[in-house]
Amino acid sequence: MTDALRLPGTAPKSDRVPPLQGLLIAESERDISVRVAEGTWTFRRSDVLRVLDSPVPDALSCVSDAARPQDGRPVLVDIRAGATADFTRRLRIDLVDRPMTLTETPSAAHGDEQLRELTESWADRLQLADLTGAHGATFTYCQTKSHATSDDGINCDSLD
Repeated sequence: MTDALRLPGTAPKSDRVPPLQGLLIAESERDISVRVAEGTWTFRRSDVLRVLDSPVPDALSCVSDAARPQDGRPVLVDIRAGATADFTRRLRIDLVDRPMTLTETPSAAHGDEQLRELTESWADRLQLADLTGAHGATFTYCQTKSHATSDDGINCDSLD
């Protein structure tokens, strides 16, 4: 998935990608689809190096009880390094009084240093002045207004 980050020192030791383990649910001359616990991967056939039958206990450990062998055959799939794929998730939709939305993707910031760098680049883009001697000081104000003319606000000062 595109939100995966590589931490320093975790680069692959070879050109080979570890095999994908799941249930083979569809294949054609053009595509191959493999269901895993989080959703379904669909690869172009040209990106698939080989498909091997998998021992049932290991392959099924990554798939929910709702998607057992009647939905596909347990396999290990070797994918070409640099392959592109589609990933589909199954989501439950409930009827509510607001628009249907998905959660935002996780931030790329992992750790204080990355967060500091992202904050600095954000402040630079917005042309916010960096005040000398005021590091760690923050000011936040939030205001809400309703159609019934209610006007509420909250103020927060912080010296970290």
